[in-house]
Amino acid sequence: MEKSFKRQLHIAMLSLHSCPCGKLGSRYTGGMNIYIRSMAAELIRQGHIVDIFTCSHDDDADCELQIPGGYVNLIHIQADDFAAISESNLDRHVSDLGKSIIDHSLTHGLRYDIIHSHYWLSGMVGELLKNVWGIPHVTMFHTLGKIKNETGLGKVEPYYRIEKEHSIISSSDLIIASTGREKIALVNKYDAVPGKISIIPCGVNPSQFRPINKDLARRICNIRAEKAMLFVGRADPVKGLDNLLQAVSLLKDRDDFQLIVIGGDNTSMQGVKQTISASGKYAIADRIHLVGPVPHDQMYLYYNAADFCVIPSYYESFSMVALEAIACSTPILATDVGDVRDITHRCPLCRIIESNEPRLLADNIDRLFNLADGCTKACPDNLPIQYTWKHITGRIVEFHLTLIDDAVPFKQDTLQYCPVRSRKATELCPIITM
Repeated sequence: MEKSFKRQLHIAMLSLHSCPCGKLGSRYTGGMNIYIRSMAAELIRQGHIVDIFTCSHDDDADCELQIPGGYVNLIHIQADDFAAISESNLDRHVSDLGKSIIDHSLTHGLRYDIIHSHYWLSGMVGELLKNVWGIPHVTMFHTLGKIKNETGLGKVEPYYRIEKEHSIISSSDLIIASTGREKIALVNKYDAVPGKISIIPCGVNPSQFRPINKDLARRICNIRAEKAMLFVGRADPVKGLDNLLQAVSLLKDRDDFQLIVIGGDNTSMQGVKQTISASGKYAIADRIHLVGPVPHDQMYLYYNAADFCVIPSYYESFSMVALEAIACSTPILATDVGDVRDITHRCPLCRIIESNEPRLLADNIDRLFNLADGCTKACPDNLPIQYTWKHITGRIVEFHLTLIDDAVPFKQDTLQYCPVRSRKATELCPIITM
């Protein structure tokens, strides 16, 4: 195990609304899950100790995050169904989660150096733990409620989420933003202090996501069409899949390609199947191959099998799909979302388009297919170092160390947890014990 650190850190990582081992493609699983388990694994490789707290689920006994030389401690705690949370029970839910984590740490004699939370619900629990333990709280939102609502698509994020995001932003010691756009949104829409925000991109494992022979990848993935494009993501309106299906329907003069769709659970994919089979709506069933969820460690095969990857999203906080595709030397066609412009600037065949309007998508798809063999290895084989997990995790650790130097010692051994509930917020009343 590589140990490149000034001191060993014990990190309490919070991913409470979604287990890092959750099956990718469902409503609450995606890029954030990959981010958390990849970063945690790299922290372990660098010699640190990571406890990830998440909520218990049906098959949590099968969850395990193992890397060569060690394990990430994945701790499932009992909690209400996240989908059932409302304003009326949010404070109780957060209080109960915090108490469960504190009880676990007391029972096992655990002392932490820093709290690192992911998503707004975990950020609320991170606030609570910071008050009890007296250690720094670092948070990463991954998506922001105000930005999602501005798209006008999908489920409207409730005002209490946005209210809590404001609170977390105000109380956190450090906010990690994956793009410059996210930092601007945090400052302009949430009144965040710019000096508390650090821009650190998401990462990729270049030994896993790498170029391989295209024909070999196609045989393994059972792709027989002459040409293929790839869509990876949930069947969520914000991902723009419906626009992509309409674009395929406009390519009536082409019969040499398939759209490979990866992601989505059975429920969401049923809606896509109904859209495809709707009488006369698109007439594209023979052009669409719905693969469903694919294990992350096998995704490089599909990136390599495709002529290019399409990202027609209305909004992405970063777009790990774009980064993984580029790591496999596969060009992308994308709307100008997340960090795709910076990710793709070294790839001459990548195209960033102004919108996901179906006609515009169709025209650009047609042009990329006409480039045929030239697309396959158009992107550089070497990703910039700033996108490797080793580099990204090293930067995060440096920020952790800076915060710890200014923090008071962990104080759980002298405090007793005492939640005080009110209508608007959950407060903590530390009781000094002798």
